Amino acid sequence: MFDKVADILDKYTKIKREDIKPGSLLIDDLGLNSISYFSIVLDLEETFDIEIADDAASGMKTVGDLVNYIEKLKT
Repeated sequence: MFDKVADILDKYTKIKREDIKPGSLLIDDLGLNSISYFSIVLDLEETFDIEIADDAASGMKTVGDLVNYIEKLKT
């Protein structure tokens, strides 16, 4: 799951794929802004066939938060 999420994030950041870690902060470490984050959420929803609630999306701070949320929805 992490690898798929990291591959998606890699498309939206200037960070090398191998530098994306579960503890990476979406804004501070990956440099995402609200527009790119919205695009990522849409990409994740399409890729994993899920719906990420707006309040949940706004509360996620790290790559690991995204992965954990998706894993909970997929189980």
